[in-house]
Amino acid sequence: MRRLLSSIAIAIVVGALLLTVAVAAFDRVVVAPTLLKAEAALAAATPSEQALPQVLKVILNRSLGTQLKYLVARRLLEASPNQIGGMKTTSRQFTELGVGLLLPLHLSAEQLLSLHASQAYMGRGVRGFAQAADAHVGVSLAQVSSIQAARLVVISRAPAAYLESPERLERHAQALLVEQAK
Repeated sequence: MRRLLSSIAIAIVVGALLLTVAVAAFDRVVVAPTLLKAEAALAAATPSEQALPQVLKVILNRSLGTQLKYLVARRLLEASPNQIGGMKTTSRQFTELGVGLLLPLHLSAEQLLSLHASQAYMGRGVRGFAQAADAHVGVSLAQVSSIQAARLVVISRAPAAYLESPERLERHAQALLVEQAK
């Protein structure tokens, strides 16, 4: 019995060591180049996207929660076709999952929010929340109100669907604010 327990303990330690090495290798080979893209995207973001208004941060965090890191991972990987080009759907999804899990170890929550805000497609050739604030709600990003911030977040989910239906956009933005108030 003692030998069996000893063998199991050794197997667990070896398995944990192999898993640690595999994660470190993935971090070095896949996540490190993605971080270079993230740094470039953060540097290219507008000042208002780098320092998002508090009202927008709250609504984004409430709306996206843990999805945020995976959305950012997907956009960063899509910006690097050589990293995911030729991958089958399942492999690409596991790569996105792995990058999404490791991104918060390298980037702060503020940086993840800024990356999302600067890279989100907002419809009609508009990219980023700063451009969308000007184009869709008529104010600068630094000056958005709660309802305007909610509209921007809703648009970022499905730009074509919400920009084509102002009533639907308004209904979902109001629902997001009600949800936030809870």
